[in-house]
This record gives sequence, structure tokens and C-alpha cells, in this order.
Amino acid sequence: MRTRWIHWIALVLAFCVWLSPLPFSFGATSAEPELPSPNVPPSAWNSLQQDWKSLQNLAQTAAPSPAGSQNKTSSSGRAAKPSNHGAPGVVIGVGDVGPEALWLNESLAVLGYLPATFSPSAHESPQAVRLALSSGARAQTFKPLQGTWKLRYDQPNAWVSLWSANEDTPITEGAVMAFEAQHHLAVDGIAGPEVIRALAQSLAADESAPQVPYSYILVTTALPETLQLWINGKLVLTSLCNTGIPQAPTPYGTYGVYVQYASQEMKGKDPNGTPYDDPGVPYVSYFYKGCAVHGFIRQKYGFPQSLGCVELPYAAAAKVFAYTHIGTLVTITPSPLTS
Repeated sequence: MRTRWIHWIALVLAFCVWLSPLPFSFGATSAEPELPSPNVPPSAWNSLQQDWKSLQNLAQTAAPSPAGSQNKTSSSGRAAKPSNHGAPGVVIGVGDVGPEALWLNESLAVLGYLPATFSPSAHESPQAVRLALSSGARAQTFKPLQGTWKLRYDQPNAWVSLWSANEDTPITEGAVMAFEAQHHLAVDGIAGPEVIRALAQSLAADESAPQVPYSYILVTTALPETLQLWINGKLVLTSLCNTGIPQAPTPYGTYGVYVQYASQEMKGKDPNGTPYDDPGVPYVSYFYKGCAVHGFIRQKYGFPQSLGCVELPYAAAAKVFAYTHIGTLVTITPSPLTS
């Protein structure tokens, strides 16, 4: 009798598991093979899911307005640009224009950190160009050279529209962040005295940036919320995603990734004060304060569900993480995306 009861209980449990909805989304398409998805035990599902109906109702409330949010040329939000008043040396940050910003873009392009080429009008040798830019930094004159510019890629339009050779744009900021990471400097995207000294030394030493694919992440909050991954100007992945709920919105703007974790325990409180603790959140790339692109298990994707982060199905998150590096730009926009 006891054996028979155990048998029936096992059958009932198996039937319930079969009926329960699987917390995975198949909302990602890719031009390349998907990376392996990590194995998540069923015991972890309950702690990572939220009620679908309550979140769907919450998503119908007003979305955050672009007005009053960070605009597309704002800094990444980790640290404000220092004031030049009373500070030794020059500080070049997002939004700065003129000769110093142009010198910075020329230096980053010559070193290979910018997705743009600079061709000097005087047809000087590459070594002469590097030494001239390095001397300008050492002498604090920051005299740019005459020449022409060309972006290496012409897509997507949201990224192309950020560029200006005479301005420190988010594209410049991302390149500065990549340079800072490569030279073990504090990653803030601001070209202060320490960064400028390092640039001068790199130019004089004929250094070059590591050869890595140029990645760009474009996210829309227009329903269904979608993330696009662009590599070297080509769209390689489109996936449904989740951004922040109205009480904790994902900020609009363009920001550079400043720190990454293959896996991280995320702890905090919901807007209503309820504590949460999600261990082992995978493929984490922070781009604005506590906002990151990362993997997270949901029953469905494509509408606001997070506390400010951009959540992806695990398979999509793995691929995005594989192509993301310090300085990769993340644009959050309310506009519908076009391929």
C-alpha cells in the first residue's frame, strides 16, 4: 500500500511539472550561432520569477519620459566631470567642443581606440603624426592637426548620429573608457591629466589598441521592448528584453559599460521596500550607476519588469556579454528600432 501511494504521488508531481509554464523566452534571433546557455536548475526558478499578470498591469502605466532624463550626449553617470577651476591640467569630458576635443579624438583614432579613421592633410608619416599629438599634450597646447575623418561603419543611424569630430561625444567617451581599462586607470570616460599623460606616452611609444570587434547595444522601451547587438556596423542579434518599471526606470541616453561580471549576486529592495536577493545573476555589464545589461529568467520578455536593468534571456545575454567590453556603448531610447 505504501509503495502504491508513493507511485501515485510521483505521477501527480510529474504531471504538475509538465503543466507548469517554462520560464524561458524564445524571443531572440541571431545572424550567427547562439552561444551555449547556462544550465539553471528548476529549484532556482521560483526565486527568480515574478507574477506575470501583475507585471503586465504595471507595464501599462506611464513610461518614463525622455524629458528630464539624460540626453544622448550625457556622461555615463558614474562620476560628474570635474571642473577646470582650480584643477591642475586640462579636463576633457562629454559635451566639450573645440581644439582640445578634436585633439582627443585625433589621438584616440591614431591609437586605434575610435571607430573612425583620421587622415592628416599634410600627408605626414604615422610616426610624425603621433609625435605631434604627443608633443601637444606634453606642452598643454593640444593643437589638433588638419585632416579628414571617416567613420568605419555607417549603421545603425542611432550610433552614427552620436559622432562629431570636434566634440567629445559618447563615442569618444567609450573610447576613453577602453583606453583607461587597457592602462589600468580609473574608468570614468573623462580625459583628465592622468589620462592625457598616458595618451602622450602611448603616442610616443607607438602603441596600438587591442584588436577587438566594435560592439554597440541599442535598446528600445517601445513595446515590445527589444535589444539589438551591432558588431562592426552589422546587426548580429535581436532579442526581446525587459527594462525598468515606472518606479525604477532605465534612464534614456547613451552610456559606456564601465564594469563587468560573469556572475553576480544582486541584493536590494523593491520600490515597495520588499528585500530581494538573486544569487548568480549571469553576464552582467554595468553602464549607468546600478543599471546593467544581464541575463535573468522570466516567463516572458518584452515589457518593463526590472528595477532599472536591461534583462535578457540567458542565451541572448551570453552572446551580448561575449562581445561586450569596457567602453561598449549602450543606448536606451523610446523610439522603435529599425534594422
